[in-house]
Amino acid sequence: MGRPRVIVVLTLALVLTASAWCQAEPDSPADEWTGAPEQKVAGLATIWAEAKYAFPSFEAIPELDWDASFREFVPRVMATETMDDYYWTLMEFAGLLEDGHTSVLPPWGYMRPDYDNPPLEVQVVGGSFVVARLADTPEISAAGLAAGDEILAIDGVDTRTYFEDSVNRYYPRGSSHANDAVNTVYILRGPSGSHVGLKVLDASGEERDVTLTRDWMVPGAGPFFPRILLALMADPAMEITTLDGGAVLIRVNHFEDPAMGDQFLELIDSLDEDEVAGLIFDLRFCMGGRGDIAEKMIGALIDEPVSSPLWRYPRYVAAEASWGRPPEPGEASNTIHPRDGRRYLGPVVALTSGVTSSTAEDFPISLRAADRAVLVGENTAGSAGNALERALPGGGTFQMATFRAYLPDGGEYVGIGAVPDVAVAPAREDIRDGVDPALAAALDVLASWEE
Repeated sequence: MGRPRVIVVLTLALVLTASAWCQAEPDSPADEWTGAPEQKVAGLATIWAEAKYAFPSFEAIPELDWDASFREFVPRVMATETMDDYYWTLMEFAGLLEDGHTSVLPPWGYMRPDYDNPPLEVQVVGGSFVVARLADTPEISAAGLAAGDEILAIDGVDTRTYFEDSVNRYYPRGSSHANDAVNTVYILRGPSGSHVGLKVLDASGEERDVTLTRDWMVPGAGPFFPRILLALMADPAMEITTLDGGAVLIRVNHFEDPAMGDQFLELIDSLDEDEVAGLIFDLRFCMGGRGDIAEKMIGALIDEPVSSPLWRYPRYVAAEASWGRPPEPGEASNTIHPRDGRRYLGPVVALTSGVTSSTAEDFPISLRAADRAVLVGENTAGSAGNALERALPGGGTFQMATFRAYLPDGGEYVGIGAVPDVAVAPAREDIRDGVDPALAAALDVLASWEE
């Protein structure tokens, strides 16, 4: 009975040092990895202490005892032998908060440079793990893989079990459908050059085993990026295409480029509304960005002020607590005003998916609140929070949501997602045939707009 008490006493002492760790500059000596027990626990205490009084969504996870979880993880982090093991443990601890804007970013970043994956993209379709895209390489060809094939098992483990145990507990996205939509980028990753075994089910109903090399370099073409990574790392922030029939398709990959707001206003100024069938915003691979850019674009699409989502956040005041007064949360929102200048007030459709998160959710939510857009596709991720960042030993970072967002009318969407007006999800046959049912549905919405 004495050993656990010693650990608790050590833990409580180290918690007092957590604020010093939180304030450390990224290149300060405090960040240098030593692997000392007190350093390991201090990093864990940073996560615990920041969340204890400032995490905004504990009510969404009532089964979680945060203090008890902290005590449970103390011996676990002390037992880690390498910095890699330490960070996987911290990632699991932060993952208990089940929030898309709350996580540990290890020193190696979002994608380990010494890890790789075969040149194919996996997508969850109707609960099944399906090959969505793949490169034309000799190994892929020899394996006989094709778009639409289902992956039944990975290295001998049922794919869903493998996904939950090896990926989702480290990379929370805030909802199960967001996990399915985003975290498939990690599902086949492992040490570069290693092999991964797959059991696949093809279109004919035949099951077979294939082995692929974790190497995403395609000869003559470079790395094979899943579409989520293309949107984040390679594609322009916004791509504008006029479709047959006059609809303008605006694919938004991220809201990070300040120039895109002005680019969009230039588009609005150039539109001939008599010839435009409507605007379709494709947000299906957009994970957010700067809110001011999104609001600038919204202002060119509305004729009356509209509210952003509401932001509620905890405010802990020790003096108030000592007087027995319950904490009163803060609340804020932005009012988005119509642009001074030309605005487009014709039909607007927003395509959404489980990838669509943060500012990419704010955008269609506010447009729909203004009665200016129809949402088509799948539930958005249900993730918002404007993350706070704190340094961790060894060069990693703890990122934590600072507010819980609500629809402008006060309704819930964090952990749920904004529900589309027209629900459309792809089937395996659509993947196999290269068909985009959500885009087809969006065009149908525009065609019936005036009916």
